[in-house]
Amino acid sequence: MGFYTGKNVLVTGAAGITGHAAVKRLLAEGANVRATVYSNRGLKIDPQPNLEVVQCDLMKHEDCMMVLKDIDVVFNFVAFIRGAKGQTEYGNALDLVRNNLFTSINMIDAAVRSKTPLFGFIGSSTMYPDVSHPVNEDEAYDGEPHKLYRGVGWMKRYVEQVIRYYQDISETKFGVVRTTAIYGPHDAFNENGHAIPQLILKGDAGMNPFEVWGDGTQTRDFIYVDDVVDAVMTVVEKAPTGRPYNASTGKGTTVTELVETITDIYGYKPEFNYDITKPTMIPVRLVDVSRIKNEVGWEAKTSLREGLEKTIEWYKNNK
Repeated sequence: MGFYTGKNVLVTGAAGITGHAAVKRLLAEGANVRATVYSNRGLKIDPQPNLEVVQCDLMKHEDCMMVLKDIDVVFNFVAFIRGAKGQTEYGNALDLVRNNLFTSINMIDAAVRSKTPLFGFIGSSTMYPDVSHPVNEDEAYDGEPHKLYRGVGWMKRYVEQVIRYYQDISETKFGVVRTTAIYGPHDAFNENGHAIPQLILKGDAGMNPFEVWGDGTQTRDFIYVDDVVDAVMTVVEKAPTGRPYNASTGKGTTVTELVETITDIYGYKPEFNYDITKPTMIPVRLVDVSRIKNEVGWEAKTSLREGLEKTIEWYKNNK
């Protein structure tokens, strides 16, 4: 019997990368899962007795209240996603703020009004100031986010402040993690995807010369989706205090190293064509993961190569 066994758990944004992983994990642990979907992406999980799929629009507060009926724990994974190209385009930048803010605030408010006991929230390292060192949780408001992250970064800062407020005044308790570049099965393998799915598409096509956006030195802490789900589930169970925890591997990888690993998995060594005219984001984003390790006892389990191999295998079987 685990912590989530027998609990009624709501997973919003179930059709997304994190939602899929969470639904599978919770079902495996014996939870009764209610999963929300919005678009025609759908939930690619076979029907099961303890899985209820609900199509709804979480931009509507009444839909949020409806799906929270009789729920013990909610994991709010609904998200509007855009990659580097999308985040640098005016219209998408507006949508990133509005769509993510409204759905998050609606769900938080509805959970508090419904007196839902536990709420899991995934924040983002985009909220951190424009620094190159591994940033810790207490530095979140020490300066402006990177200029290309200002909209979504301040949106995430605001949502966390709302969580802190409701943590103090309501019966709902919040587990909060801030994560970095998530990847894995069910990612957006299209023009809206982030770096890894875009690069996998090129590797799968055998691109040579291989087009790389930027000069290849951009550095990220890439975290496999199952580890993200494990982190937020662990924090909700052990530390639902509203106190944020960085959840990532604690290891940086350059884009060049990432591309070399992907093409090696595909079994070829292309020439690299670095295009510095293409949109890129912050040069370095690393996070300090000592707090979650020391206070909660959590560490990421999946190496980058292992995670990429799993992701590529999934893509080959589902493209």
